[in-house]
Amino acid sequence: MELLTLSNRDKAEVIQNSIETETLAEIGLINPASYKQHNPHVATGLQAILGLHELMPMEKVYTNVVRKFQDGDIGFVHVDYYLFEPTVAFDIHRFEDGMSVEHWDNLQANPLQRNKSGRTMTDGKTKAIDHHKTASNKELARSFVQEVLIDGHTERLATYFKGDELIQHNPHMGDGVGEFFSVLEQWKNEGRPQVYQAIHRVLGEGNFVLVLSEGYLHGVHSAFYDLYRIENDRIIEHWDVIEEIPPLDKRKNDNGKF
Repeated sequence: MELLTLSNRDKAEVIQNSIETETLAEIGLINPASYKQHNPHVATGLQAILGLHELMPMEKVYTNVVRKFQDGDIGFVHVDYYLFEPTVAFDIHRFEDGMSVEHWDNLQANPLQRNKSGRTMTDGKTKAIDHHKTASNKELARSFVQEVLIDGHTERLATYFKGDELIQHNPHMGDGVGEFFSVLEQWKNEGRPQVYQAIHRVLGEGNFVLVLSEGYLHGVHSAFYDLYRIENDRIIEHWDVIEEIPPLDKRKNDNGKF
């Protein structure tokens, strides 16, 4: 019963850690009667997740929750995994009466090498501060994605960044605002752009904000989970996880990716 009294961020961490320890059924943090699954590769309900353990190479599986946050009834975590391969993910749980009743995630293969600025997909700051600014920070990140990444108003960059300062964890880019947009421009010129089309959800705690968006990467229908760290009303650090959204006939549930 004491697990039910944990914070939502801690519950999300315990649930994801239970993959490695194979204790998901014992911890009692997922509602066995009502659990809505948004991972399109997994059927809805608790039993479907338990069935995954039989498919995973458990001698290799590990979970390392690097960051954990909460936003109201939501707990969300940034995780370094070995599932079927080295993987980085964001997992989101919505809680009712102490138990998770709904789950979203985004997973990307971890290249296990540093980007051109020497950063991994998960290193960097981990602890939220400025809790009194959660709402304004969520609005700043949402506005950046809408105004710049979706609507293309790059002339507005000074509203969102301090000069060229940006600590970048995307494996295909280095630090700097100029570098970020030069890579996006390069991909566009090569005919394989990253196109943001719609924001689905914005979650935040303090100076960390996670924006869930939909679009296309190199022509592939994709979900973008972008985590921003904000300092003095400017975006200072960025992590992301990008995953292909399978067509409807390839999905194991009808709940939608978002």
